[in-house]
Amino acid sequence: MTAPEPAPRPPHPVTPEPEPPHAIPQPWKSLRLAAALAAVSAAAVPLAPSASAGSAAAEPAGHLSRTVKPAASIVYDPGMKWRCYSVSDETAGSNYGNDSRDCGKIVHPNRVNADCTWFGYTSPRGVECPAWRCVTYNWGQDSLRAYPGYDHQVQGDSGAPLTLVLQNNSRGPRDTAGQTQNCELKEVAVSHEYVGSSFKRKADGSTYNFADGQVKVAYDALVEQTGGFACEEKRALLTTDFSTRDQRHLRRPLRPGPLLPAERRRRAVVQQLPQAEGTADGCRMTVHGEQLTSGERRHLEVDFSGIARKYRGHLNDEAVPSASQIEAVQVVNSAKGADLRAEVSGLDVTLG
Repeated sequence: MTAPEPAPRPPHPVTPEPEPPHAIPQPWKSLRLAAALAAVSAAAVPLAPSASAGSAAAEPAGHLSRTVKPAASIVYDPGMKWRCYSVSDETAGSNYGNDSRDCGKIVHPNRVNADCTWFGYTSPRGVECPAWRCVTYNWGQDSLRAYPGYDHQVQGDSGAPLTLVLQNNSRGPRDTAGQTQNCELKEVAVSHEYVGSSFKRKADGSTYNFADGQVKVAYDALVEQTGGFACEEKRALLTTDFSTRDQRHLRRPLRPGPLLPAERRRRAVVQQLPQAEGTADGCRMTVHGEQLTSGERRHLEVDFSGIARKYRGHLNDEAVPSASQIEAVQVVNSAKGADLRAEVSGLDVTLG
């Protein structure tokens, strides 16, 4: 297929412009962050080798204990238990892998969409879209399972939480002249990001909004870093990105770790994003998250509603806009000049 020209992109991948009700974005559309999109990224966790004294001592923002009030899942495949997914290259704006063997297990009329014929799955109800997907950024497909390079694997038995392996070996690639280490951002992610296919709709067909309740994301993670850092920015992070769409453009990745001194003092870093044609401008907010230790499996729970309230001073004093359609949740293996492997399982998004 012919992919569209990619638009300028912020550091983390997100979802495209909103579609009409019951429509799902097609995977070859560029996943660029548009200025009408509000995104909250939470639970970024640095590895021990990249942590600094300032970041390690910082209070984790939005992380909860295990004693969490039960809430309802708002994704069709909580835990990612079924193989009903696609694999996409965000840089090229293309889709290069589909697995629909378990799509029949995820039964709901809202998942039907005629625009998803590319996925190759048709149920008795009609054409359906993937329930989730893997996404890469700044890796060419020729680097798949080649090291230095990247990989995404789906392991385990259908019906139980699948283990999603995100391999991001960016220590070693050279620049175009073949002389020095390539220090561009490399990412491998797993995401829920199709409204009506990944994310449920309400009984009346409308979408869930950030303002509808307490939004939390939880999953189990194991991260392993091998070797050191080959770039000035010592970046080897696992981030949890939560994206919503409203009148502003918000991006709030939790990015603990080796931040600049000014960033440590502020605890929340706000970056203005350029205005896109016909849309409002906005910002990306970065806050401290929880530190992970290489080789240690952890259960992570992130209260995005709590993060928005805590840092509302950075958000024009409006923590959660009333119109803020929930668009995407991504767990992102993000590295520059580092080899980082992550295992993710049990990913769920709840509203309470």
